[in-house]
Amino acid sequence: MTVVNAIRFDDFSGAMVCDEQVSWGNMERKGDVGDKIQSIVPQSLTEKFGIVAAYGGSGTSSVSEEIKHLAFHFLRQEEESRQKFPAKPGKFLTIQQVADRIFGSICEMKRRHVDEYLFHRFGFKGIDLIRGYYETKNGKVDISQKEIIEEAQSAMTWKGGFAELKFLFVNRGIMAGYEPQEGFRIFYFNMMTFSYEPVQAVFQSIGSGQDMSDFAFADFVGTKTVQERRERMDPVDAMVSIIHATNLASANNIGVGGYFNIVVIDGNKPNVGRLNEIADEHAKLASETVAAYKAELVPRKLAFDTIGELIFSGSSFDKVERNLFKKSHNERALSRFLRGYKP
Repeated sequence: MTVVNAIRFDDFSGAMVCDEQVSWGNMERKGDVGDKIQSIVPQSLTEKFGIVAAYGGSGTSSVSEEIKHLAFHFLRQEEESRQKFPAKPGKFLTIQQVADRIFGSICEMKRRHVDEYLFHRFGFKGIDLIRGYYETKNGKVDISQKEIIEEAQSAMTWKGGFAELKFLFVNRGIMAGYEPQEGFRIFYFNMMTFSYEPVQAVFQSIGSGQDMSDFAFADFVGTKTVQERRERMDPVDAMVSIIHATNLASANNIGVGGYFNIVVIDGNKPNVGRLNEIADEHAKLASETVAAYKAELVPRKLAFDTIGELIFSGSSFDKVERNLFKKSHNERALSRFLRGYKP
């Protein structure tokens, strides 16, 4: 259970925000230990080609981690291939091509896990079911029993929500990234339908907190003109929106919680500074600032200045926090609100 949100500022920049809560044991246990959004591009590639990308997943944590590892690994392999053959023409992969490769890796991973289940359950793999037989040391064995065929087909297609492979099919993901050829783009991956697509809207949300996040995003985007949505939205305004969407998901969904992890991508910056991660106390203060602003405990200008300093300027946490309380409408009311007291 989680929420992962992404938003586009303009053709060069955007952001992702997620919570850190994970649950296990049939939702009987939970902990704030998740690391849901991670960079998938080796630093050396960013330095050389200016490409940055991050992937965030919802569903089974181990599956999301495997996808991130596969993405990082194939990009590393591509880099090594270009080092061996320096005359290879063209620039590095575009963001679209990276998304293509990630989807291909997801398909291969799915087939591998399904084959593992089928082999341990029946002694054959998916390709054997398709051709109708499998080979053993004693010769060919036909797959003809109706019950076995139906169960194997359910495992391969997740027909009826096949319980034994639920951990595999319930995963979804978002990749956001920038590279000089295509600019900033967001892609959505769905392992239930085994599809992926470029996100045409300026936002995307996944996870159990998606319903609340979508309401907040829709309200925000509805205040923008078509030209603003297509060309450029104020980054601070958009950042307040994505944090507010994540706040709503955390407040209204039992599966969302903990500190937030914020990733900002800016293609206008030098290569090594294009992906910036804000976590821990900085991310916590950002979420509290937006919550206090929505509760009308701090004025709009103060809230926006605070987010700008925390997220985009890298200002000192202590300095920003002191300034927030000093300039708030009511310092005592703000302190009580952030500690959980009712108004």
